[in-house]
Amino acid sequence: MKFNKFNANQIREINKGLSSGLDVSVYRDECFDSEQMREIRLGLKANLDVSIYAKPSFDSKDMQTIREALENGNDISKYLEEGFSSQELYWISKGLKEGFDVSIYANKKFDGYKMAEIFGALKSGLDLSPFDIDALSEYQLQQVILGLRAGIDVSSYADPSNEHMFEDRVKLVRECVGNALASGENVTQQQLNIIAHYKNDGLDTTAWENYKFDRDRLEQIVKGLEKHVDVDVFAKPKFSKEQMYEIRHGLMEDCDVSVYATTDFNAEQMCEIRKGLRINLDVTPYATPEFNMHQMYEIRQAIKEGSDVTLLANTAFDFQQMREIRKGLAEKLDVSVYANPEFSADKMYYLYRGMSEGFDMAKYVDFNEDQLKRIVSGLFEALEVCKKKYGITN
Repeated sequence: MKFNKFNANQIREINKGLSSGLDVSVYRDECFDSEQMREIRLGLKANLDVSIYAKPSFDSKDMQTIREALENGNDISKYLEEGFSSQELYWISKGLKEGFDVSIYANKKFDGYKMAEIFGALKSGLDLSPFDIDALSEYQLQQVILGLRAGIDVSSYADPSNEHMFEDRVKLVRECVGNALASGENVTQQQLNIIAHYKNDGLDTTAWENYKFDRDRLEQIVKGLEKHVDVDVFAKPKFSKEQMYEIRHGLMEDCDVSVYATTDFNAEQMCEIRKGLRINLDVTPYATPEFNMHQMYEIRQAIKEGSDVTLLANTAFDFQQMREIRKGLAEKLDVSVYANPEFSADKMYYLYRGMSEGFDMAKYVDFNEDQLKRIVSGLFEALEVCKKKYGITN
């Protein structure tokens, strides 16, 4: 096979086709550049009817659009015959892939930009049927769609003869935001302006715009908007500003906040659950309202240390008892010796201390705290004597 008429990139595509056992005669032609060859080769590899697009008149972008449509089971040949551009075919292909009725915008009167606006509206589930899409310019259509996304009544300005749609939409948005949220305690104009800004960009605030949030809680919403998180999750009057903070930060850290985004947990409990989720711990053993924040901390630390928390995750233990059990678990001690809710944290501490030095403390469990303190002290003194006698330094 002679390759002297092809450049290095074309030769590479031909060789790739040969290596895959493809019929490279379909594109082994100097009229195709390497990118066109690649699209034909990929189509052959996917067993597509590449004759639809294996034509020098299609550039590689056109070919890619047609190939991807064919891969998704959509034949766009009729749109090719009608003379749609590569950009327009792209949006028709994406609409077909989504299962949309693309006849809404597969119109030679529309350019690719207008098609993109309509596709985006359909993707968002917006109903454009009440509007004269043909008569609306791309700019006017954009204003209608932004208004719909913001949840305002666009009927007052969605008239093709209206040359001030932007101003009308902005005014409606500001009125909506002001009326709904401005009555909250100590709310600032700056906060309202920021929300209006996002609403003007198409943000749908209908889930929470009728609540009278105070300034601190509205600030959590504003910060959420600025970080592009789903504020609908926490923009609810049932949450305190501290709870909103924990849910917002969980969303920012890509945590599954559904685990704790409920008023069953206070903000401190939410914080402990969030700290576990953000490092991919299994928070199930402690993500229950029955544990307070201190108990949650001890269980979370034990899980982080790789300990089996079956004994530890027991509401019968207070956090100080849990701490002694956790320390024993971390040292692989048999904590069942002292993991007894009837033992005080001090008693647990002395039993743990003895076991930590290798003493058999099971025989001393019936002694009280003061007795155990003296026993452990005596055991340690005897241990030091033995170390000195035999020259043990550690």
